Amino acid sequence: MDFSKLSTGAKIALIAGIVLIIDIFLPWYGVAGFSINAFDSGFPAWFGVLLGLAAVVVLALKIFDITDIAVGPFKAEQIALMLAALSTIFLLLRLVTETDFMKFGLFIGIAAAAALTYGSFMAMKEAGLDMPDMDDFKSFGGGGDGTPPPPPPSE
Repeated sequence: MDFSKLSTGAKIALIAGIVLIIDIFLPWYGVAGFSINAFDSGFPAWFGVLLGLAAVVVLALKIFDITDIAVGPFKAEQIALMLAALSTIFLLLRLVTETDFMKFGLFIGIAAAAALTYGSFMAMKEAGLDMPDMDDFKSFGGGGDGTPPPPPPSE
């Protein structure tokens, strides 16, 4: 794989993903010589990190030509953007719900998730894809107006 051929967005997203992986093990909260990492910091922290890692995996599978993931109308870059954005939201939620004894790992995690979101957005735009909108989700069933999807045709 020639890394010089990677788009700028893909480079940003992959670097942010590596930082996020390292950040998992850094102290997120602590006091007087005792600290806890992302997985011990509560649901919003570890779930946010896992969403970010999932975004990195989706992009990496596409970038390294292992497989091109698509779910319904969504391409890999769009899926990565949605996962990365949710990751950032969950990590920000961790920041605002627990403000005592914060350490630098939490802030590095938020910055890495935000960079991952930005990189995924740039990768999506560089691939010529549009932002997902609510109409894209209608293909997963339902009419978008609260009505259930029609039953499958009988055999």
